[in-house]
Amino acid sequence: MKATAVGTSSGCVIWVIAFGLVSMCLCPLASFVGSLSTTLGANTVVKIMGPYLCPEDSTADVVTFQTTTTDEYGNDEPATGYEMRCLDANGNVVQEGSPNYAFYWIGLLMLGSLVLSAGLAFLVAAPLGVLIARWRGRSAATTT
Repeated sequence: MKATAVGTSSGCVIWVIAFGLVSMCLCPLASFVGSLSTTLGANTVVKIMGPYLCPEDSTADVVTFQTTTTDEYGNDEPATGYEMRCLDANGNVVQEGSPNYAFYWIGLLMLGSLVLSAGLAFLVAAPLGVLIARWRGRSAATTT
């Protein structure tokens, strides 16, 4: 087998392995950062996501409200809910509130982490593929 084919195939295998390893670290991190930023920095996230989710000539606004959640034992606990609603220039509600902005935000961060994982995996796979091709080329030359 030619050294180029060996380097390419081994580089692809290394890329898949490196992509899996890096994305297993970055995707949960992106999910964690996304969920924190949708609650702690809700106004900033809504300013970013609002133009994409609200109709034209409307602005996004965060509404917080008291609600309850259930703990692991089935008991109700107080919680704060966050929703994004769209307002026109007069302050009238154009689109009712929904938590969808948080899901889209977390999804975008996770997609970004996958793109970053692909780039980092390529940075590792390309040199290792060349190294393996050189190593296979030398071992094939010494055995013949």
